[in-house]
Amino acid sequence: MTRNISFRPGILPPEPGRPRLRLSDFLTGETPERTPQQPPAEVDYESGIDFPMYGNDEVGDCGPAGCGHVVQSLTKYGQGKTATVTEDTVLAFYSAISGYVPGDPSTDVGVNLQDMLEYWRKHDLGGHEIIAFAEVDISNPAEVQLAIDLFDAVITGINLPQSAEDQFNAHKVWDVVRGSRILGGHCVPWFGYGNGLYQGVTWAAVQAMTEAFRKKYVGEGWIVITKDWLKANGKSPTGLDLYGLGQALAELTGDPNPIPKPQPTPTPTPAPADVDEQLVTAFTAWRTTKGL
Repeated sequence: MTRNISFRPGILPPEPGRPRLRLSDFLTGETPERTPQQPPAEVDYESGIDFPMYGNDEVGDCGPAGCGHVVQSLTKYGQGKTATVTEDTVLAFYSAISGYVPGDPSTDVGVNLQDMLEYWRKHDLGGHEIIAFAEVDISNPAEVQLAIDLFDAVITGINLPQSAEDQFNAHKVWDVVRGSRILGGHCVPWFGYGNGLYQGVTWAAVQAMTEAFRKKYVGEGWIVITKDWLKANGKSPTGLDLYGLGQALAELTGDPNPIPKPQPTPTPTPAPADVDEQLVTAFTAWRTTKGL
């Protein structure tokens, strides 16, 4: 069964010169928590979720729609229960960032991903907030995979070719087709990988892409950190210490560090020694003092 999606540009070009946090700075520290050696062979944070369209078949709101999908995955795999924000909430989020006015196509201009994430950091999406975000080195496959494993998703901006629309409508994997023209910018969050493919969500469906497609067309990637994903001790479910990233965010923005400082594990109180053993020890010490 073929689909009938017609692409609507929704992502504006990135601005590389703008200040931002880079995830690579927090994967190379001296502490064990910041030196994961290799990503797992496969990760899956999209199975078992019913992803809505969020109006992206009619409006270029792929960025906010992707945020809605990220909320679903983060809550399912971070909290154990999927939370799904409404389409009206996603469209209102899009309007607040871009100035989109429903019914006025001239205002349907898309979003810059960094602007979108900065807005999300200050405003909730259906009650779900992010407390920090950082850019992923999209040219480094190991970092991309680590980012998915450690943070649930990498939100990407893609220079979408016509071939991708055709392949999606035909239920095919996104792969490079030489000579395919670029339609515009599109946001796709990637929630998994394995067997040489990445798994993302777009237009209410899980979509796979090859490494060659990622290398050629994916232009930027970001991770977000939310309260849905953090444990009370300030670490992600996989144990990565995020406090330093929060400190860097505080220095960049002037806001307080939003991530709690991990507390040291309390030293257990030694169990009382056996009474007989105490008597033997005391008696031995007494004999020593008496020269016996």
